[in-house]
Amino acid sequence: MGSVVELKRCESGELKADGVDLGVILRVYNLCFWIGERHAYVFLPVEGWAVGLVKWSGEYEIYAEECSGDFKPVLEEVLGLHEDLSSFHTLAKRDPLLGDFVTTYPGWRLRTTSLWWALVTGVCQQNASFRQGWSMLHRIVLNYGRRLRVGDVEIPASPSPQDVVERPELLVESGVGYRAKTILNVARAILNGLLDDLHRVEDPVEVERSLRRIKGVGPYTARLAMTLALRRYELPPIDRWLRRIISVVYEVDEKYAEEHWSERWRRYVGLASIAVTIALDAEPLTQALERVRSRRLPPNPHKSPSPFNMEGFCSMLRS
Repeated sequence: MGSVVELKRCESGELKADGVDLGVILRVYNLCFWIGERHAYVFLPVEGWAVGLVKWSGEYEIYAEECSGDFKPVLEEVLGLHEDLSSFHTLAKRDPLLGDFVTTYPGWRLRTTSLWWALVTGVCQQNASFRQGWSMLHRIVLNYGRRLRVGDVEIPASPSPQDVVERPELLVESGVGYRAKTILNVARAILNGLLDDLHRVEDPVEVERSLRRIKGVGPYTARLAMTLALRRYELPPIDRWLRRIISVVYEVDEKYAEEHWSERWRRYVGLASIAVTIALDAEPLTQALERVRSRRLPPNPHKSPSPFNMEGFCSMLRS
């Protein structure tokens, strides 16, 4: 896996990004390897390797192993450029947790990823803090050593399911612990085609049920993956951190936190769950609750690492 895959320059142009903020979309929850000063790299969920180099200004170039098909619509979908979130913003503006966030960053959209990488992300966040979970993801990418040449630059790439099946020991070396078995189960499910048609399934409960058939994948991981990969926001990925915050902010018993959250956000409950982590910089629970009490709710752009400022992970990895 040490060889470098040379990608061809397939197309370029400018994205129409009215009402969206590409700088925010591209920086938030992006691995530090893929963030530049005024641009970022975006992996497209297509057959083979395909990467978009997107500038904050909207200019883009797409590189791929084979220049077949039209990549621009895929890039636009990944960035959520045509997603109408006006109803979500209406709900959020009167919400004590997210009102300040959507007012400050109305141009934020979720940047989606492949179902494979969304599931790996969810597994790494199981019973882990933000720093722990995203440190694991960065180390997985580094340890598997996949590299792509994009123009004049080499960038690391996440391992494929086949890479993981062939060398599962690298998961353990990446510090994922017991999660290695689940990630391996996910890789095998992907390779066996068990999740191929999930994007066509209309019922979100059935999508969750299919994902939970993978041993080790529970409700939180399945729902987070649905949100990150499929833009299925109907089911809430709620962990202990968010459950406690909901209980304190809305003064409801933790037993009813999920029910209250779902009633409040309706079809956007998954999106709201992600937005809260950004608004509170994914702080540990004690600090997050203090942020809520003191009304410091928009993300702090100077805090590093945070979902808004992922570059800090590269500094951590070098130290």
